[in-house]
Amino acid sequence: MKNLAILFLASALSWSVAQADDYGFPMLDGFAATVISTPENLRPDLRIKGRPFRLKSLKVFPDRPVRPYVWYHDKMRYLVFPQKKPAPLIFVIAGTGSSYHGPHMTTLYQAFYLAGFHVVGLPSPTSFQFMVTASTTQAPGVLDDDSRDLYRAMTMAWEQQLSKDLEVTDFYVTGYSLGGAQTGYLAMLDEQEKVFNFKKALMINPPVSLYNSAKRLDGFFRDNIKSTEEAQAFWNRVMGALGEEYANTRGAVNLGPEFLYDVYKRRRPDDQGLATLIGLVFAITAQNMITVADSMTQSGYIVPVGTTASIAANVDPYFVVAARTSFEDYFRDLLVPFYQRTDPSITSEKLKYRASLKSFEDYLRTTDKVGLSHNRDDVIMADGEIEWLEGVFGDRAKIWPRGGHCGNMAYRENVEHMLAFFGASLPEGR
Repeated sequence: MKNLAILFLASALSWSVAQADDYGFPMLDGFAATVISTPENLRPDLRIKGRPFRLKSLKVFPDRPVRPYVWYHDKMRYLVFPQKKPAPLIFVIAGTGSSYHGPHMTTLYQAFYLAGFHVVGLPSPTSFQFMVTASTTQAPGVLDDDSRDLYRAMTMAWEQQLSKDLEVTDFYVTGYSLGGAQTGYLAMLDEQEKVFNFKKALMINPPVSLYNSAKRLDGFFRDNIKSTEEAQAFWNRVMGALGEEYANTRGAVNLGPEFLYDVYKRRRPDDQGLATLIGLVFAITAQNMITVADSMTQSGYIVPVGTTASIAANVDPYFVVAARTSFEDYFRDLLVPFYQRTDPSITSEKLKYRASLKSFEDYLRTTDKVGLSHNRDDVIMADGEIEWLEGVFGDRAKIWPRGGHCGNMAYRENVEHMLAFFGASLPEGR
């Protein structure tokens, strides 16, 4: 998750340890694993020589006018790692708010590329650039509509660009977090549209209910920080701890998993502090998404309808309102009314259902091409949701004993399992 490297340093006093087992991922609880991720010495060697990727751009809606204040997002950008010979192609879908790059996306790019795949990385429908360039509604949060937007972009990318450059033997798809949930829907949609005829799809750490998980993440921050004074005190602790660590290392700070793991062992933060960090990162991501959605749909919830931006505009009032707006507020006060403009019969409960895996449960239960990789201690999951997934996927589910939310994605055993699901492996010695 973005920015956790810095925010992690607001540590407190105690920690919890999972029970011993034969899984080699560090004995961290769900909150710590989410923040720290996988220490470098427990990852496979995913280094790639040179720069074998290409940044591509796609005009999804050629007739959509480009607004002056988002002129730099006139096209959807995505990343391609092409092989030099015929190979399977795998689409990789980013998590909430993420673009085509980032630590988790990099892990997936490198692993699949080294295993012999053409790799195509797409931004999340909740990211700024996708909302502006490739979203039909420009108000993300409803799983079926967002996934259809992804499928449209994937189809256009293949037909207009990729098919001219790549020799493809088979198609696959995967994604993590929100991208994991969308992966399952894309597999179902493709069975109807038959553009790619995906052979397999792997859902990594998906939420069961987007609404439940977002509300839970909101609570991590808003339940622990209830005033401006508390927020200031929290930030002072972050900066103070950062200064201490910087002084201890004499300025040689590498804000990566190994450093965070060492800091964790020294400072022993408690779950409340870690939860606050995770919630704060989500709040920042949600704030961006909500502001863009409000502006693009002219809903007038944060930015008054008809407002035009300029370089010298004072946006502080919008920032303050957006910072106070939870995902629950967004869902209730912006998303539901937006959908009701075209369909008055839409209710909050109907949208919550459409924003969950339960809306296509029958497909997930009966398909043999969709698999699941998840963690029993994933912090974004509500009570009973992991058990529900186990019942739905059966032997197509791999539930790891720990790893938090995507914290163990780069762990050697996880990478090996992921590739094996697609019938692949890393080169020997990796």
